[in-house]
Amino acid sequence: MIEKFNSNLKHYIANELEKQSMKYSEDLGLRGNFMLLINRIRRIPIAQKRNVIESSVFNCPQKHMHAYQRFIHLAETGSSLLPFCSRGNFKNAYKVKDQLFDDWGITHFHFVETGTKDVMFAIVEPEIMYLLAVFSHGQGCYDVWFKKQLVEIIHNEFPFLIAHLKLNDSSKVTTTENHKQARELAVNLPIVFDDGSSYYPTGGGIMINSESQHDIMAWMHLSRKIEAYAQYTAKFMESTAYSHGIEASKLSFSLDFAYNQHQQLFSVQCKSNCGVVIAL
Repeated sequence: MIEKFNSNLKHYIANELEKQSMKYSEDLGLRGNFMLLINRIRRIPIAQKRNVIESSVFNCPQKHMHAYQRFIHLAETGSSLLPFCSRGNFKNAYKVKDQLFDDWGITHFHFVETGTKDVMFAIVEPEIMYLLAVFSHGQGCYDVWFKKQLVEIIHNEFPFLIAHLKLNDSSKVTTTENHKQARELAVNLPIVFDDGSSYYPTGGGIMINSESQHDIMAWMHLSRKIEAYAQYTAKFMESTAYSHGIEASKLSFSLDFAYNQHQQLFSVQCKSNCGVVIAL
């Protein structure tokens, strides 16, 4: 049964990748393609209307002002922001990871679809986009992906966004260089500020293989769901066939999958060819 359910998942992933103009890779296997899919869709804000709030230190360069006003209009009217997202979304999405997003939950946008050296850093919530700052990235600006200042802006101006991640930690104040070294070692380092406040990685952190901890947990959750359905349906088929005289060979089950982008969770529903729906 588990082979059948994994086949259902493969079909679902292949269809969802196709919606993203990507193809299922047999070389990556089921897990690899799942990671490819979630690595892509979790980084793309849902196209919906949002209010935009700037931090006190957000400062759009004058040369980008017209493009910025257009970007804000698109965000506020619910247009897709995918063309402004990380260039990695259009390259090899499995190999190109956004560790700033995985580690700190901060995304970045270009001012125009073709890309810009200056990018906007933000926290994107379902109804509000919090713009933190504008920094240059690329050659000569690689430290931007480790800037403690980005999280410090959240701490100072939008603390409610990370209040659930606050720690009682008396460790020494961390620096951008500390985070650079931790990221290179795939170590999740709490952020400690001058006032003694500290936070667990706001994006959930990364694993030793540099994959997103959130994405790996999602894979584990989905795998366990599939195993649970496989075990349950096997027992269900035996008991139903015995109590109702139904030939077990004529019973079949399949899984339907769906992704809730607001909650960033995959749901699973099991149904049979005779109309029985099972939810665990």
